Amino acid sequence: MPDSYVDASELDRLSVDLSQYGEEVAKEVDKALEENARNIKDDWRGKVQGNEYAPRAPFSIDYERTGVVTFAGSSVEYEIGARKGTGKQGGVVLLLEFGAPAKNLGARGSGLAAMSENVADLEKGIAKALDTAGGRTNL
Repeated sequence: MPDSYVDASELDRLSVDLSQYGEEVAKEVDKALEENARNIKDDWRGKVQGNEYAPRAPFSIDYERTGVVTFAGSSVEYEIGARKGTGKQGGVVLLLEFGAPAKNLGARGSGLAAMSENVADLEKGIAKALDTAGGRTNL
């Protein structure tokens, strides 16, 4: 697996900072997050594509949006990964990602690489979303 690490602590701080702003900011940030999730999905699919032993594997990689509304506010998450049980070799994607040491199969880390490659785009997307929402709400 690549020696990559994505530090999400800045996103945690950003979520606290954004909690004081209205719905307009939340909508724009959600758009940026969805675009980034889609980019990671597409990049990951591209890295897995072409494996002769797993031709359907790329089609199991997808993302899912979940939102939670509480008394303290709301949050949104995008989970990107392989869906098992779809008949599209999702389990194979997980084997390719994390490896199987008992079977002498090394980890490839394609999903982690795709995520790492899109961090700068996420930062730009969030900045653009804040600028767009700020122009509408005088942030």
